Amino acid sequence: MPRKVLVAQGDFTFDLIEAPAENEHHLQEVMKNNPTLLPVDDLGITGPLLVVGREASVASGSIDLVGAVPSGDLVLVEFKTGPQNPDFRHALAQLIDYGSDLWGMTVEEFDKGIVQRYLEGPHCPPDRKACETLAALAELAWAADEFDWGEFADRLAKVLSDGDFHYVVATQKFTPQMTRTLEYLNTVTQAGHYHLVQMIQFNGQDMTAYAAQSITSPSAPRRVPAGTGVNEASFLAALDNDAYRQALSDVFDSCRALGLTFGWGTKGSSIRLATPDRSEPLSVGWIFPGVPSWSGLTHLTLGYDSSSARHTPSVIGALDSYLEQLSQIAGAKAVTAKALKAYTWTPPQVTSAKTQIIEALEALVAAASGAEPGQPAPGSFS
Repeated sequence: MPRKVLVAQGDFTFDLIEAPAENEHHLQEVMKNNPTLLPVDDLGITGPLLVVGREASVASGSIDLVGAVPSGDLVLVEFKTGPQNPDFRHALAQLIDYGSDLWGMTVEEFDKGIVQRYLEGPHCPPDRKACETLAALAELAWAADEFDWGEFADRLAKVLSDGDFHYVVATQKFTPQMTRTLEYLNTVTQAGHYHLVQMIQFNGQDMTAYAAQSITSPSAPRRVPAGTGVNEASFLAALDNDAYRQALSDVFDSCRALGLTFGWGTKGSSIRLATPDRSEPLSVGWIFPGVPSWSGLTHLTLGYDSSSARHTPSVIGALDSYLEQLSQIAGAKAVTAKALKAYTWTPPQVTSAKTQIIEALEALVAAASGAEPGQPAPGSFS
């Protein structure tokens, strides 16, 4: 039985009813023009997703969609409209062939062979054709995020060298055998991540809506190979100051309790606040080692990027109050990096001011969610 979506506009309500899409090409167009439909968070990576190839020619054929995310991970998507197992097996085999074609490429070879051909071809949006390289495309697409080309290129080089791609079969219908096959591959393979995503179309009178949901993905992240990045455990373990390590651990625990999320990279992490303005969360803090990292930041920095904040108008007032409260915490040193409105503390200062730092984060989440002071505040928006 087809699913329904109830749409309410004031006092008027109507149904949108699930219906099959016309063909595979139609699904490709929807995803290409709206890459945020792909549930990247459910794939174990952090968006926004950037299309860097469409019908990309490789030795084995043409990849329906090639996407990248700021971390440097690559997503290869093959679309199928039918539920037949032979079609699914063919799509999966195609993806693995495509991965073998990309495996071992350098970043420069990937840029010239995939990205630049896409930029010069008929499928690239007009507003991005002026970009002549992957670097220019990424800087344009992710300008509102704390994007670091050096970290991106390092991770992308590792992904290409290891063949550690995210393989996505996108289909309207699926069978239990499909999910079991991908679960098996995710369990036994050392490189590569296999996903099954269902694309859904809803039709109504003079209206069509689209959705996508992850059906199968790796149940748990694999061990991160040495040199590819850090996570909370490895970051804390590398600290030689026990008091600072414990203070940061307490801050991280409080962030999770508030609903804030982390975006770990090759050196450190951002601390992120969900807002109703866009699908990607807004960074309101960063943690790095003692050597200068993204934008020259070190240790714990709290605040926000004003260029990113322009896209989240609903929380501007909360961010201003947050910045004011941060400025009153002992040891706060204003960051000089362009566009950043933030303060940094050294490890001893974080240890001493841990309580005030946590209180500032609590106040931010409460203000951003519209909760009254002293009342529980949800840490995310639905």
